[in-house]
Amino acid sequence: MIVARTATAKPTHVRVSTDRGAVHIWSPAHYDHDTAGVVIYVHGYFTDVDRAWRRHRLPEQFAQSGINALFIACEAPDGPNGRVKWTSIGALLEAVDEAIDDGLPEGRIVAVGHSGAHRTLTMWLDEDRVDTIVLVDALYGEVPAFREWLDDPAHRLIDAAALTRRWSDELHAALPDTLVFDEFPPPKAGKLRGARDARIVYVRSQHDHMGLVTDGIALPMLLRALQLPVVANASRKAPIRALR
Repeated sequence: MIVARTATAKPTHVRVSTDRGAVHIWSPAHYDHDTAGVVIYVHGYFTDVDRAWRRHRLPEQFAQSGINALFIACEAPDGPNGRVKWTSIGALLEAVDEAIDDGLPEGRIVAVGHSGAHRTLTMWLDEDRVDTIVLVDALYGEVPAFREWLDDPAHRLIDAAALTRRWSDELHAALPDTLVFDEFPPPKAGKLRGARDARIVYVRSQHDHMGLVTDGIALPMLLRALQLPVVANASRKAPIRALR
């Protein structure tokens, strides 16, 4: 394993090369290991984790969320014929734990996936360590699997749908306790009001499939709905600045 560290104070960034592809590990300014959670981001098709990291400006979006978490971005299939790189979330977390000095924080573990990431996330549904799943236009027919996963009252689902609205509408129609938003609020609103207190959240997105992870509005807003603390000097109510 080869570890390449970015020489910055805070936030911190580590890129790890593994036999399953690169893994980016990032923590925000004012990161507090004792109260932090873990947020794992899985990219979609037609890119790889390095390109998504740069072109989607993931560190800037993670920072805008203000969430106190260790953010992990891992490799995933780059197309329908690509193989799932990390079939076990446990193996991924072990690789990260070995690469950082402080070890993994003990807070909630959240998996966030865009588009084709659904193939990776569905492999993690049977693992007890995942507390919350955020589907960013990433529900492609696995409605029964997610309904079963949500039978556990300790599990949370946050779902934003554009191209996948057909399946998301089907799923949430069967989940009457879903908090539904007909669209994302404007960036100045900063957050999805009430979403942090809801176990199941569904947003019918006006942002298109790629805009959900590239415009810098939807992704930070979804992250602010997580039941994780914010870092010092951050607020879930702060306006979100779109990426140019």
